Amino acid sequence: MKIAMPLAASLVLVTAMAAASLLGWSMVGSEADLAIHFGLDGTPSRYAPAPVALSVIPVAAAVATLIFAFTPRFDPKASASPRLYRSLWLFVLLVLTAGHALVIGYALTKAG
Repeated sequence: MKIAMPLAASLVLVTAMAAASLLGWSMVGSEADLAIHFGLDGTPSRYAPAPVALSVIPVAAAVATLIFAFTPRFDPKASASPRLYRSLWLFVLLVLTAGHALVIGYALTKAG
């Protein structure tokens, strides 16, 4: 199965998330508490220290990328439907990116 396109997209998204985290961290500082969970109306409901809040999702995205990249080598069922597999891979990364955007957006509004 060809994984070049989703792998490249994943690397771009993970790199962008890491860069946004570093920027957000530099703006709010290590002592700030940032929202990590939001209700359906968009209001924050749980908080964590900035280093945790800004690093959890990029790390999860990197781990997801590794899992998606190596699973076809060990599980032949993953190769049975390459189009579905690549779509699921990109969907997971986009959902993680959207969640990280919420955390970063909250961090930047708190800094400003």
